[in-house]
Amino acid sequence: MELLAPAGNKDAFYAALGSGADAIFLGTDMLNARRLAQNIKQSELADLVRLAHLFDAKVYLTLNTVILGAEFDQAIELAASAWKDGVDAIIVQDFGLIARLRECMPQVRIHASTQMNIHSQDSLRALAKLGVARVTLSREMSLSDIEVLAAVGREVGIEVEVFGHGALCVSYSGQCLFSSLVGRRSANRGMCAQPCRLPYELIDHRSDVHEVKGPYLLSPKDISSIDYVHRLKAVGVASLKIEGRMKKPAYVAAVVGAYRTALDEARGKDREEASHDDLGNPYDSRQVLTDAFNRALTSGYLTNQHGEELIDYHRVKNESTAQAQSALNIQAKKFVEKIESFQQGLDFEAIIEAGQVLVVEVSDEKGNKGRFEGSPVEVARTKPLEEEDVKTHLNRLGNTPYVMNSLELKLDSGAGMGFSTLHKARREAISDYETHRFFASIPRVEASINVARNKALRDSLPKRKLKRSLSPEIVAVVGSLSAARAVLNAGANEAHVNAWLLGEAEGDSSEISGIVPVLPRVAKDSELDTYYGIAERFGSAVCSTLGQLETCLQRGIPAQAHWSLNVTNTYTVFALQSNYVPTRIWLSPELSGRQIAMISQQSTVPLGTALFGQQEVMITEACILEGLTDSDNPCTQSCLDCNRRKRHYALRDKKGYCFPISTDPFGRSHIYNSVPLDLSAAMDELLDSGVAALRLDVENALNTQAAKEVARARRNLIAMAGEGEAELPRRPDTVTKGHFFRGVV
Repeated sequence: MELLAPAGNKDAFYAALGSGADAIFLGTDMLNARRLAQNIKQSELADLVRLAHLFDAKVYLTLNTVILGAEFDQAIELAASAWKDGVDAIIVQDFGLIARLRECMPQVRIHASTQMNIHSQDSLRALAKLGVARVTLSREMSLSDIEVLAAVGREVGIEVEVFGHGALCVSYSGQCLFSSLVGRRSANRGMCAQPCRLPYELIDHRSDVHEVKGPYLLSPKDISSIDYVHRLKAVGVASLKIEGRMKKPAYVAAVVGAYRTALDEARGKDREEASHDDLGNPYDSRQVLTDAFNRALTSGYLTNQHGEELIDYHRVKNESTAQAQSALNIQAKKFVEKIESFQQGLDFEAIIEAGQVLVVEVSDEKGNKGRFEGSPVEVARTKPLEEEDVKTHLNRLGNTPYVMNSLELKLDSGAGMGFSTLHKARREAISDYETHRFFASIPRVEASINVARNKALRDSLPKRKLKRSLSPEIVAVVGSLSAARAVLNAGANEAHVNAWLLGEAEGDSSEISGIVPVLPRVAKDSELDTYYGIAERFGSAVCSTLGQLETCLQRGIPAQAHWSLNVTNTYTVFALQSNYVPTRIWLSPELSGRQIAMISQQSTVPLGTALFGQQEVMITEACILEGLTDSDNPCTQSCLDCNRRKRHYALRDKKGYCFPISTDPFGRSHIYNSVPLDLSAAMDELLDSGVAALRLDVENALNTQAAKEVARARRNLIAMAGEGEAELPRRPDTVTKGHFFRGVV
């Protein structure tokens, strides 16, 4: 099992390498999910990758954000350049980018980011079918869940990676809009402001404050799997990932070292050998983890932890002495110095004989070789080459990590050659050595070739004149069957209802016409068969994951793509259409009106976007209501008939904004924005953007209010057609226009 370490800067990279990482993931200064980290300069990448490979370690580049249309060519150029520089895989979130990399750079190894929300067999199989080599599972998986998916991965040829240590997002990754909608800093864009780490009050519909276990209701402890590495290895996990690209080198060195010790013990290494680092210092792995960071530790979802075992309600800090921190800093510094000063010895052999081709060969102590053969050597016209000349110029290794150990030279006394030829021979021999040792003798493709392939594919995409939408459909997302009937009667074309609410729906097909089940964006394998059965009965579905789209396609169920798939560019629209033939694609709530129009201009599938409502900003596996200290109504862990769920709650922040909460029958919490979206004042721009459907998110509204909002939207559309008066939007201070005019950072 690979030990995968984070590197937010060069020193952290050296610390990870020195403390025993098998692989390192890093990002440059763009298009990665930790844009606030210092990150690695693109100009530094090739040298760092070479260094890692000399230690037999791998390097993965993070391109794990959603990609806006204007950034797509830049993303491909970065991927092409990084592949040429030697990275071993590229970690991706954006489905359109995955599809394009498979088309124009089929040799590139792709890892699906945890931001893709992969937690079920169907999604794993879908990504394997698309040629993805590895999936980083959602952090919310238990050991038994992981065991099942690792077995499926072996069956379909895709590796499984899990988070083993570090900060836990309380929301399912890739499904959080909290920071984005509240502060414009998108987690999907690597700019999360971490509102989950702030204190909140828990209030009910009367604004009464309820007693809770602590104010930090959304702040999990840090995950630690140090006691479960043997189990994870045994079930077939390919890689154990340590989180921390925002962390200092001391943290990286300490945590990687602790897990290196645990993994070496799991490999059956001598305990005494495994319990010391490369510098001979003894390790108490668990104490080192405590010293490395001050947040409390938990085994988290791996062992089904919940409540106070999972959430750090009071932000309790670990007891770590100043002496312990100093020791970690010293240790990290030694690792950094060790790696910085590393040199790989090479033995050189050169044959310089008149009339024979020039040969320069290099080899290391493990038998890896590289060879250059040039043009035939000529007789010297003026001064012949001398042995010292050859040695001096072959030994000009500059700032590379290589050093000449020895030189075996066959030199004709009258041979002549320009020194530039020797320099070229040295470079080419070492390049050949690296190709054989690092890349299994397969040379990396020049970046320009892959960039040209992308341009050709880009130019082949369909283009059409953007047309104003004259009669977009109105779709209402509601929280009950009775609400669905109310909004359909009020003029909605469709009512979208969460599938788990439709399990016992009665009536023939004519009575349920217009109702479309929404397959939940978080649904474990044990739930999905029921949902697919409901979709078959209703004759359609809104799919929230790639796996759901794939399954509905196979079963012949017409399916729409949910906004949670984070569609932010034309290429993702095209990839979804090519692979899954959705009847409609709902665009990401993080797009501006201008970006929506750009996508519409090239889309051959109907698109939809939000018009009104309280948008869901977070979905958590952890039940927020477990934070209550209500002794008269204790948590029974029986979520289906939980008494606490019968009340309406909200989180209130220090500014007084209230974020409604709903809890589903599986104990997952859904948090909604404090201020509803209302784009009725921007109806002209919405229609000009070319979307075919407008969505009203009224899940939490009373039936009468949901129906009123649908009727208002219908009247406004009629008014836009010149057949009536538009109804004014709500007061500006009670609504938001979201990202429609400003976009995200």
